[in-house]
Amino acid sequence: MMFEKTAVLCYTLIIFTFILTSYSSALAKDLPVPQRGFISTDPADNWEYGLISGNGTLGANVFGQPLDETVVFTHERLFMPQGAPTMPPANGQRLFEIRNLIDRGLYKQATELAFNFSGQDGFMYPDPFVPAFDFKIKMESKGDAKEYMRSLDFQTGQSTVQWSDDRGTFQRHLFVSRADGLAVMQISGSGKGLINCRLELMPRNPSPELLSWNRKKDQAERSAKAFKEYVSNVKITAEQSTLTIREDFALAYPGSIHGLEGVAKVIATNGTITVNGQELVIADADEVLIYIDVEMVYDPDQTVISKIKRQMDGLSKDYATLLNRHAIIHGEIFNRVKLDIGGDSDHNLTSEELLSKTSNEKVNKALIEKLFDAGRYNILSSTGELPPTLQGLWAGTYVPGWASDYTHNGNLPSAISSILMGNMPELMLAYTSYMESIVPYMEINAKNIFNARGIVLPSRSTTHGFNNALANKFAGGFWVAGAPWASHYFYDYYLHTGDKKFLVEHALPFMEKTGLFFEDYLYEGNDGKYIFSPTQSPENTPINTNSQGSFNATMDVAAAKELLISLIAASEELNVNQDKIPVWKAMLKKMPPYMISSEGMVKEWLTSKLDDNNNHRHASHLYPLYDGVPEEIANSPELQKAFKNIIEYKLNEHWRKGSGYMSFGLVQLGQAATGLGESELAYYCLTHLVNRFWLNNLASTHNHKQLFNMDVSGGMPSVIIKMLVASEAGKVQLIPALPKDWPVGTIEGVLCRGQIEVKSLQWSKGKVLAKLVSAKDQTITLEMPSEISSYSVKNGNAKLNKTDNKYRLKLSLPAGKEVSLEIIMLPDQNR
Repeated sequence: MMFEKTAVLCYTLIIFTFILTSYSSALAKDLPVPQRGFISTDPADNWEYGLISGNGTLGANVFGQPLDETVVFTHERLFMPQGAPTMPPANGQRLFEIRNLIDRGLYKQATELAFNFSGQDGFMYPDPFVPAFDFKIKMESKGDAKEYMRSLDFQTGQSTVQWSDDRGTFQRHLFVSRADGLAVMQISGSGKGLINCRLELMPRNPSPELLSWNRKKDQAERSAKAFKEYVSNVKITAEQSTLTIREDFALAYPGSIHGLEGVAKVIATNGTITVNGQELVIADADEVLIYIDVEMVYDPDQTVISKIKRQMDGLSKDYATLLNRHAIIHGEIFNRVKLDIGGDSDHNLTSEELLSKTSNEKVNKALIEKLFDAGRYNILSSTGELPPTLQGLWAGTYVPGWASDYTHNGNLPSAISSILMGNMPELMLAYTSYMESIVPYMEINAKNIFNARGIVLPSRSTTHGFNNALANKFAGGFWVAGAPWASHYFYDYYLHTGDKKFLVEHALPFMEKTGLFFEDYLYEGNDGKYIFSPTQSPENTPINTNSQGSFNATMDVAAAKELLISLIAASEELNVNQDKIPVWKAMLKKMPPYMISSEGMVKEWLTSKLDDNNNHRHASHLYPLYDGVPEEIANSPELQKAFKNIIEYKLNEHWRKGSGYMSFGLVQLGQAATGLGESELAYYCLTHLVNRFWLNNLASTHNHKQLFNMDVSGGMPSVIIKMLVASEAGKVQLIPALPKDWPVGTIEGVLCRGQIEVKSLQWSKGKVLAKLVSAKDQTITLEMPSEISSYSVKNGNAKLNKTDNKYRLKLSLPAGKEVSLEIIMLPDQNR
């Protein structure tokens, strides 16, 4: 995963050379195409189409015209306070009444009763994720601005805007530094004394813009109204070379943020800087360097502006040096994984050209490769101390869709789904630490709503973890699969990294709390099997009821099974919980079995009393196949067929007929298809993910080309990786769901369970060349999609032997040594 010191040194030299080379052609008439990134010819008319950068904590979004540009700054902790949190409903003492209503088939009344206990007026979103402020740049020009281009380099995180006028060529560069913790902008021209501009900090003002997902005239008015409600005071100053802004929040409460402060420091090479009201005016400069930072204010009587200024005073004044410090850190993480399926010369096309060139009949391979990179870049850039929100690290309105929160019943799991396999495991710690931070709230959820010990993760959260996602017709308070789903990522971090300290101190304690809940929540039915009641299959309603409130949701059962299996495995490995292991094993035997409908599809509710609504946008009952194939499904062709049938049904009814619109539901279908080895179904999912959910700034969307959203940025790379490499403890599968349209290709750097990195996987017709490194001595099963005809170790001290299964080999790997393998397969008549 991490390079050795010598490799890091070499990488540092490569990055620095790359940056210097970029500067040698920096003011060329044609903006260079980043080696991994994109160029665009269309200016962004709103923030959703802007160039996005971030270091996980501070986000920057560049949009506008060359002479009038806006950079919207955001901070990962800027969830606007809405007043003190509301306690979850006290359903627990009367849970028997809710269950009785569900037993009698009175699902609507059960949901309404639970909501009445809450005392809420309606559904409550958590504190919303909002922008900090705008940084405005207005440039002077001689003649018309022309030859506009913009680019984003995924390897460095640098955005560039370039244009020309009668005097020459101009550029603005921006990146957000992981090394120095702030944003850095450079404005330069092709001659001396050409930079004349005005700079200003101001509260975010979206009123001139039309958002792609909501073009109603009241959108800007609603955002402006919310700003007035949320922000009680704004103070802006301009002095010598510094701009500052302070915003105080009207609805702050003890423990919340009470405001924000921002600083922009301006350094002009030659030329002059003067103050004009709240603006800084730069005249006749050769170059302008700007530092920008945002900090949250937790004590309303304190200021952090002086601290920010002192930090800025100690920084280098050389842009290339600052960029190199950041690029070494950012680039080392991003460049661990690379996909090549033959995009070739199309990489030089603009993003607009690529998006127009692709089609469902012929998906552009260069676009797939760029979007694979873009997704990993977007998630990397928006993950810091906290995981990415629905909008990652970027915001442009005070009334974001769904509060731009952490939506746990599908969205956030999609966004983080490629972090481990995509070889960025350190980013998963943002997710696990956030989960640990809201455990006390989740314990109250379990006690209040279910009268149970343990923890219950709500369907959505931000600054707290209380479950307020409920209404008369929305049974989000009944959903119980959240904590076991989170437990999956805790345990999976251990499986990928082998970090036993994390397993002992973080993963197992979280999993134990989750298991404790199910010990109290579950009760036996007349057949001796557990009943999951009340519950909700995320946001779906059985077609024979008029309520989401239900019981025995397949997702809940599958998540609970996975949790118990992982608890047993982790406890046995650590030789702990000897008294609990028999309890968990007994619980597994009482789990209701998967059911198959009369149409041959796996049911979404494991009962004959509830009829499936298979036209819903989610695919929650595919949970067991999101990230692997449980043994009971792997050993049952009947269940595999039933799961395949639901994937085919949803693809036929939603996507082939053009009615599908929600991105992460398609990610779920693609993940499940790869688990079953259904390459063409997975590729069909990928086709729509590529063609429907990306803008020309290579930001992903929630709906078809609408609503800036990061679900697909994480979810699409996970589908691609799982098509090419899949793993479980003790087993690695190579090209398990390779589509026919990719006859040759290479992927580098995939991280597998068992601490194995696939340094390189190269495939061509019937042949695979693989380079692997294991962090420990171990023997694993290597599985291919077709019958193996020959195999050999080309390099390294590994042993490769045949097994009784014609698709599998036994591979003994030494610790820390790269091995190279060649495997030849017989033609698969079914492909």
